[in-house]
Amino acid sequence: MRLSRLYSNRPERFAPVVFARGLNVVFAEIRRPENRRKDTHNLGKTTLGRIIDFCLLAGADKKFFLLKHAELFGGFVFFLEIELLDGSFVTVRRSVAELTRVSIRQHRERSGDLVALPDASWDHAAVGFDRAKELLDGFLDLRDLKPWPYRKVVGYQLRAQEDFREVFHL
Repeated sequence: MRLSRLYSNRPERFAPVVFARGLNVVFAEIRRPENRRKDTHNLGKTTLGRIIDFCLLAGADKKFFLLKHAELFGGFVFFLEIELLDGSFVTVRRSVAELTRVSIRQHRERSGDLVALPDASWDHAAVGFDRAKELLDGFLDLRDLKPWPYRKVVGYQLRAQEDFREVFHL
């Protein structure tokens, strides 16, 4: 499993993120001279991880920033394209407004932008949350994790700074 691309239906507010093959590093620096004295905290590194986790079908409660600020994020739909072990791709579509409805599409090549793709063209359109997790687990086919589902490992790998206070606790 390799992340390929993360984008939204609002590219003017959330620019697409294209992941390189190999190691990807999220690095933030302040480039504007008027902001040089500020620190590099709160630039969006953790937020990017949370959106990736959201697209990998993490649960979300009312404290989750996308829901907590629904007036800002309610219209967002996020898309995560993942390269699978066999070289094909799967794209997950998840809307902030409809958290429990997820669409999934498998394709042979990088898809570009599926924002305007109608529901009828998705392999699995607006399926329930639990079913979507089962489907994604099957697509990812991370057999070395079995008998555990992919979410057990993903939650451990996508941790924020405060999550490292207790190394073995998620």
